[in-house]
Amino acid sequence: MRVLAIDWGEKYIGLAISDPLRIIAQGLDVWEIKDEEDFVNRLKKLIEEYNVSEIVLGYPISLRGHENEKTKKIEYVAERIKTVVNLPIKFVDERFTTMEAERVLLEGDIKRRDRKLLKNKQAAVIILQKYLDSLSLDTKI
Repeated sequence: MRVLAIDWGEKYIGLAISDPLRIIAQGLDVWEIKDEEDFVNRLKKLIEEYNVSEIVLGYPISLRGHENEKTKKIEYVAERIKTVVNLPIKFVDERFTTMEAERVLLEGDIKRRDRKLLKNKQAAVIILQKYLDSLSLDTKI
């Protein structure tokens, strides 16, 4: 059973998936946000295709640890996902993941136009790996 991570951006959704042993995160895809119905239909297919048993969502809290408008949006997205699939949904603090994703893509010498599209997928990988690492350490994140 795999874990799916979602990094919800303003325009793009980055996706990452774990291996079946829940050790390694790998980038999966980037979806452009069209509407909720399209998102949930694609999500259902993805969950079936990869045998997903758990979903991890990046949780955008402020640098000082406070909730904001983006946090409320992610909570809404989680509730919407729950109405469609009966899977546990976990939140992972996503502070600095976009910056770290940018750094990884820069170090990989990825062109600027490609980085814009790939940064959400890379951020999802970082979020998922953070979660998977916490499972192996048996700690909370």
